[in-house]
Amino acid sequence: MTPSVYTRYRTAFVEALAQALGVPASEIDSQVKPAADPAHGDLSFPTFPLAKAQKKAPPAIAAALAQGVKVPGLDVVAAGPYVNAKFSLLPFTPEVIDAARSQGVRYGGGDVGAGKTVVIDYSSPNIAKPIAFHHIRSTVIGHSVANLHRALGYKVAGINYLGDWGKQFGLVAVGFQEYGDPARRKDMAHLVEVYVKANKRAEAEPAFDERARDFFRRMEAGAADALALWKEFRETSLRDFERIYARLGVKFEHMEGESFYQGKMEPVIEEIARKPGIKESEGATIVDLPYAENEPPVLLKKNDGSTLYATRDLAAAIDRYERFHFDRALYVVATDQALHFRQLFRVLKAMGRDWVDRALHVNFGRVHGMSTRGGNIVLLTQVIDEAKARALEKVQENITAGKMQTEDPEKLAEQIGMGAIFFGDLKNRRTTDYTFDWDDVLAFEGHTGPYLQYAHARTCNILRKAGGAPASYEASLLTLPEEQAVLRVIARLPVVVQEAAEQAEPSFVARWLLDLAAEFSRYYTLGNQDRGKRVVLEDNEALRAARLALTDATRAALAAGLSLLGIATPENM
Repeated sequence: MTPSVYTRYRTAFVEALAQALGVPASEIDSQVKPAADPAHGDLSFPTFPLAKAQKKAPPAIAAALAQGVKVPGLDVVAAGPYVNAKFSLLPFTPEVIDAARSQGVRYGGGDVGAGKTVVIDYSSPNIAKPIAFHHIRSTVIGHSVANLHRALGYKVAGINYLGDWGKQFGLVAVGFQEYGDPARRKDMAHLVEVYVKANKRAEAEPAFDERARDFFRRMEAGAADALALWKEFRETSLRDFERIYARLGVKFEHMEGESFYQGKMEPVIEEIARKPGIKESEGATIVDLPYAENEPPVLLKKNDGSTLYATRDLAAAIDRYERFHFDRALYVVATDQALHFRQLFRVLKAMGRDWVDRALHVNFGRVHGMSTRGGNIVLLTQVIDEAKARALEKVQENITAGKMQTEDPEKLAEQIGMGAIFFGDLKNRRTTDYTFDWDDVLAFEGHTGPYLQYAHARTCNILRKAGGAPASYEASLLTLPEEQAVLRVIARLPVVVQEAAEQAEPSFVARWLLDLAAEFSRYYTLGNQDRGKRVVLEDNEALRAARLALTDATRAALAAGLSLLGIATPENM
């Protein structure tokens, strides 16, 4: 795939500057930034670092450089101590429009990941427990990070690493013996009820908690009856999970649990024993590493011989490298687990597994505002259902008022509700906490998913009313500053996608979408004050075609960005 329009011009500017200065392009590449003031240009190079060597004032250096740097398609000028480059109307305008229109929903992608593999561990609920709303962060962040890598040509191995092994299952098992209804053993809601009761009792009765631990020990020992019950309850959970993921539009290449590594942990413990070493601590087996003051050690086995989460994660990391030979391994897990991943990577490094340098903990903050009055967790399905119900109410109000047309209000409400939840999360930097607010996420104005879906539907409606997008157009007619502003935002998407993938930060795409929607709205509403600036002109066919082509490019770019975030793009709202 050829470089994006923006990247191609930026590279040409860097190379021309480097040639004029007699230095390698790599030496100045990081100094070329987007211009602070769009009125002065699109790209900017500061000359301050050159002043000492050249013994000249920065403005003089900039003036000389600007005169000597010639790049086709760029207008290069000096602005004080800066050398600025502005995209020329032609050929920049048709290049951007044609790229967005021809690539459609694939616009923004590239091939930097071609031949490379990324493993992404995300969502990861526990079996026999409900998918609570707090799981939304790992799920939607991981899903969008996977989409970003796919768009760049990576082979993605998305893994839903289920919590299907450990004492929590022992709680469900002994809880079912006490509180379960055999007729409802395949009912996920009933298993959740059982788990809640069992967990509460275990906290109050050490003897009951020990029964749960004993059941897990029997599972690890391979007891047939214990494993049969575990398998049955696991399959019940998976059926429920798959229904929820289908509704979210989230798919995984692999659904694997901690149980996948049962029987594979002893070889890992033996390897650790050789390097860096193990030792006993209060009857438990720990990794022999220097620890900071008050830092808990890495436990491999409890004093009863049962394994822990860290043991299984070490086995999983080694297995994943052996299976996928990944170029990147991303763990989309809450910031609360930061110490766990620091220690996990540290142990792997101490084992001589240098590929661990390719692994990254993609941490994220918490969601506030979604607990019940009693402090109980809120289920993800409850939030999805309420989002749809609230969206349906707004859809029906708009239909009644003549502001909206749709053949399937229920489907549209589901798309709007889901888009509200997804974007309500992804617009935030992933490391920050945020507070979920229904009025905020479902608003049709402001920084929301419904606002962006409406912006996309609006472009579709403009094209529909105009009889469709033109096959040909005259790009030189798009001279309004507002038209060029829209083009420059569209041109940025490929760069934004690459940066978002590198930093595993979907919020970059979310912010870009808001920028594009705002710029197009500003442009489109010009016609309210000046008929000559309307998109769908009636007395100038050539200008009408050019503006409709820009509208079509905006539609394609919005659809591409929303799709990267896993958000539906309804064409009518």
